[in-house]
Amino acid sequence: MADTEIQERVRELRERVDEVDRELIIALSERARIVQEIMDLKAEVGAPIYDPRREEEILRRVVDRNPGPIYDSSMRDIFELILHRIRDLEIQRGEFPR
Repeated sequence: MADTEIQERVRELRERVDEVDRELIIALSERARIVQEIMDLKAEVGAPIYDPRREEEILRRVVDRNPGPIYDSSMRDIFELILHRIRDLEIQRGEFPR
Protein backbone atom coordinates (compact mmCIF):
# COMPACT_ATOMS: atom_id res chain seq x y z
CA MET A 1 0.00 0.00 0.00
CA ALA A 2 1.20 3.46 -0.80
CA ASP A 3 1.60 6.00 1.96
CA THR A 4 -1.44 7.99 0.79
CA GLU A 5 -3.56 4.83 0.70
CA ILE A 6 -2.51 3.99 4.25
CA GLN A 7 -3.31 7.50 5.43
CA GLU A 8 -6.74 7.31 3.79
CA ARG A 9 -7.45 3.92 5.36
CA VAL A 10 -6.37 5.22 8.78
CA ARG A 11 -8.73 8.20 8.33
CA GLU A 12 -11.60 5.86 7.41
CA LEU A 13 -10.92 3.62 10.39
CA ARG A 14 -10.76 6.60 12.75
CA GLU A 15 -14.13 7.79 11.44
CA ARG A 16 -15.54 4.34 12.21
CA VAL A 17 -14.00 4.48 15.71
CA ASP A 18 -15.68 7.86 16.23
CA GLU A 19 -19.02 6.37 15.14
CA VAL A 20 -18.62 3.42 17.52
CA ASP A 21 -17.81 5.89 20.31
CA ARG A 22 -21.05 7.77 19.58
CA GLU A 23 -22.96 4.47 19.64
CA LEU A 24 -21.37 3.56 22.99
CA ILE A 25 -22.34 6.92 24.48
CA ILE A 26 -25.94 6.50 23.34
CA ALA A 27 -26.09 2.89 24.61
CA LEU A 28 -24.60 3.77 28.00
CA SER A 29 -26.98 6.69 28.43
CA GLU A 30 -29.93 4.45 27.56
CA ARG A 31 -28.67 1.84 30.03
CA ALA A 32 -28.49 4.48 32.74
CA ARG A 33 -32.06 5.65 32.00
CA ILE A 34 -33.32 2.08 32.21
CA VAL A 35 -31.52 1.56 35.52
CA GLN A 36 -33.09 4.75 36.85
CA GLU A 37 -36.52 3.43 35.92
CA ILE A 38 -35.76 0.15 37.69
CA MET A 39 -34.66 2.12 40.77
CA ASP A 40 -37.92 4.08 40.73
CA LEU A 41 -39.99 0.90 40.52
CA LYS A 42 -38.02 -0.77 43.32
CA ALA A 43 -38.40 2.34 45.47
CA GLU A 44 -42.18 2.21 45.03
CA VAL A 45 -42.33 -1.21 46.66
CA GLY A 46 -39.47 -0.68 49.11
CA ALA A 47 -37.24 -3.26 47.46
CA PRO A 48 -33.48 -2.98 47.89
CA ILE A 49 -31.89 -1.02 45.07
CA TYR A 50 -28.60 -2.92 44.94
CA ASP A 51 -28.59 -6.62 44.13
CA PRO A 52 -25.07 -8.12 44.16
CA ARG A 53 -26.35 -11.38 42.66
CA ARG A 54 -27.75 -9.49 39.67
CA GLU A 55 -24.45 -7.65 39.22
CA GLU A 56 -22.52 -10.93 39.23
CA GLU A 57 -25.01 -12.40 36.75
CA ILE A 58 -24.40 -9.44 34.41
CA LEU A 59 -20.63 -9.81 34.69
CA ARG A 60 -20.80 -13.55 34.03
CA ARG A 61 -22.93 -12.95 30.95
CA VAL A 62 -20.51 -10.30 29.70
CA VAL A 63 -17.65 -12.79 29.85
CA ASP A 64 -19.75 -15.55 28.28
CA ARG A 65 -20.71 -13.31 25.34
CA ASN A 66 -17.34 -11.68 24.82
CA PRO A 67 -16.20 -12.42 21.24
CA GLY A 68 -12.74 -10.89 21.73
CA PRO A 69 -10.23 -9.55 21.00
CA ILE A 70 -10.58 -7.91 24.42
CA TYR A 71 -9.57 -10.39 27.13
CA ASP A 72 -12.43 -11.70 29.28
CA SER A 73 -10.85 -10.25 32.42
CA SER A 74 -10.51 -6.84 30.77
CA MET A 75 -14.09 -6.92 29.50
CA ARG A 76 -15.25 -7.78 33.00
CA ASP A 77 -13.22 -4.85 34.37
CA ILE A 78 -14.80 -2.50 31.83
CA PHE A 79 -18.30 -3.61 32.77
CA GLU A 80 -17.55 -3.44 36.49
CA LEU A 81 -16.59 0.19 35.94
CA ILE A 82 -19.78 0.82 33.96
CA LEU A 83 -21.90 -0.76 36.70
CA HIS A 84 -20.14 1.24 39.40
CA ARG A 85 -20.44 4.54 37.55
CA ILE A 86 -24.13 3.94 36.89
CA ARG A 87 -24.50 3.09 40.57
CA ASP A 88 -23.17 6.60 41.21
CA LEU A 89 -26.53 7.79 39.89
CA GLU A 90 -28.16 5.88 42.73
CA ILE A 91 -25.79 7.46 45.25
CA GLN A 92 -26.53 10.92 43.85
CA ARG A 93 -30.23 10.27 44.31
CA GLY A 94 -29.57 9.14 47.88
CA GLU A 95 -30.91 5.64 47.27
CA PHE A 96 -27.79 3.52 47.60
CA PRO A 97 -25.87 2.97 50.82
CA ARG A 98 -22.37 4.41 50.56
